[in-house]
Amino acid sequence: MSLRAPRRPLLLATLACAALFCVDAQASRAAQVSLDASELHSIEVHPIEVHPIEVQQGQFESDGKPVEDFYCVPLAPGAHPAVILLHGAVQRGYGNHGFAEQCRELAAAGYYAMFVEYYSQAGPARPGDPPVTGKGFAAWVNGSFPIWTREIASAIDALGRNPQVERDRIALIGHSLGAFLALAVGAAEGGRVAAVIEYYGVLTHTAPPMVANMPPTLILHGSADATIPVRYAYELDALLTSYNRPHEMKIYPGAGHGLDPATGADAWQRSLDFLRRYLGR
Repeated sequence: MSLRAPRRPLLLATLACAALFCVDAQASRAAQVSLDASELHSIEVHPIEVHPIEVQQGQFESDGKPVEDFYCVPLAPGAHPAVILLHGAVQRGYGNHGFAEQCRELAAAGYYAMFVEYYSQAGPARPGDPPVTGKGFAAWVNGSFPIWTREIASAIDALGRNPQVERDRIALIGHSLGAFLALAVGAAEGGRVAAVIEYYGVLTHTAPPMVANMPPTLILHGSADATIPVRYAYELDALLTSYNRPHEMKIYPGAGHGLDPATGADAWQRSLDFLRRYLGR
């Protein structure tokens, strides 16, 4: 299903003020990094347990062109539910250590986890390169959005062909710009996405009737978010309610864009609980 042109391009421009800095609180603890396997393998998860799950580099195709990813596989044999992780509008590679930590933690919980570098075909070309900023940011996002959503749809295709994945149990977790994408793909792909977890994003590139296709959705937002104002979380809550779509919302009082260590930890636990409820494990 094709995605309609955005109805609120000015909202995307508000991301420009944070394009170099806005990233999930857990991911932002890490310095700018590249996808070097030896570095990724050294990342430790939370001190719940230590396990030998590796972060492996991969690649799949979208429209005949390569898209980079890294992924983590649970230790148990057989097929598993899957989770796709999507970063925000940051330098290419920024926060990858944090996402690798999430990747390993998800695999330890029984999920096949894949981090999709959707910048692969339209975005900063090299690790450390920044996204477009300033007045050109909204035009860059609007122009690239269809490419990015196709890349994510292709990631779902690739997971569906993977014998280690249960193809009907695939979830998306997006942060900031990645949440825009997760919500848009969740609506467009209908039954192919089992759940969406969106951290401080907006459903803006989707025609309202497509909301009727939305899978169970978890909305996580800070009340003091100056980049993506919290009113968009309440609007999404009202929209999903109007279409009788299953969803939950948690607003963190005083938290800004990216949350903070305390609220970020709570949001991550809520994310794991939400996945367990709708994907199992």
